[in-house]
Amino acid sequence: MSRQRARQDGLPYRVYDYRGTKTYSIGYKLPSGKWAFRLKCPIGDRAKIAEIRAEAIRRAGEIGLGRPADNTVGALLTTWVEWQESLPLGVPQRRAESTLTENKNEIVRLRKAFGHMLVSDLTKTDAYIYLDACVKARRPEKGNKEISLMRRILEYGIRLGLLSINPFDGVEKNETVKYDRLVTDAEIALAEKVGRKMGGPQLIVALALKTAWLCLRRSVEVRAMTRPQITDAGIEWVAGKSRAGSAPRIGIIKWSPELRATIDDALAIERYDLAGEWYVFGNLSGQRYTKGGWKSTLSRLMTECVEVATKEEIPFKPFSLQDCRPKGVSDKLDRGDDDVMDATLHTSERMIRQTYDRRRIRRATPAE
Repeated sequence: MSRQRARQDGLPYRVYDYRGTKTYSIGYKLPSGKWAFRLKCPIGDRAKIAEIRAEAIRRAGEIGLGRPADNTVGALLTTWVEWQESLPLGVPQRRAESTLTENKNEIVRLRKAFGHMLVSDLTKTDAYIYLDACVKARRPEKGNKEISLMRRILEYGIRLGLLSINPFDGVEKNETVKYDRLVTDAEIALAEKVGRKMGGPQLIVALALKTAWLCLRRSVEVRAMTRPQITDAGIEWVAGKSRAGSAPRIGIIKWSPELRATIDDALAIERYDLAGEWYVFGNLSGQRYTKGGWKSTLSRLMTECVEVATKEEIPFKPFSLQDCRPKGVSDKLDRGDDDVMDATLHTSERMIRQTYDRRRIRRATPAE
């Protein structure tokens, strides 16, 4: 709790001033004890003292309204994250937790590039310099996402009155090569074969890859799968992405002999120290894999697959969970299934066609 002021000076909450022998200072102290800002001037300059007192009171009011303590991009980035985290769950403005976590990682890079600059000094050229640097670093897609996030945060800055025009509006994104990897049946089969031979964590990952294909699931949905999702009717999946405030979309992938056998094999893998709800494709303790842990385990599986494929002189290219959903969608479309939207829990067929349909050959009937 804040201590009661020793003297009544008429200053707002958390604003403190000090009159030294040579210098007058005034600033805003944060709950952490750090100064949000401090303004100083010679003790004998009464006009200047009145000026910085008024400025300190104005800035304190802005902080109380949620505005940054200063007008730097770094302060705006911090304020935007705090604003997001303060929003009630379910309101449209609040981003999903997984999205916000990813945004925080992107903000780390944005802060390094722009954090020291004043918001008012940003120009469209700064965005292009950033995008060009991302191209040289071989991460053009990430650069596009980060600049898109920065544009959105600057829009929030307009709401706070920090600027009137968004300098990143209309920035052209880096051109990227469309990723259209289509995993083959043989590659899925080899990954499962090698995973069974290696056992343990690699078998868990191999069975997760196969499940992602059979159920047309996103990687985050597969890695988060728990025992209660397994029902007599099939596997219950909740859409990994949905609009804030909307009811969750639940889809049931019915059992097939292949899917049933895959899940039974995953459940049969010996685990240790299991307690409560555990993850079907988690580690050997039933805990959910971290991104780093999953990446490392998958890498060992794929490396072994490449070695086996080389010895057997068969084609194989490493793939990930993200590649299995497009394979499932493409296989069902090629077979003529009409339940792809229900299987993916998407609300737009356009998204399915543009992103997940990677068929190399399209079949159609004649006009007549």
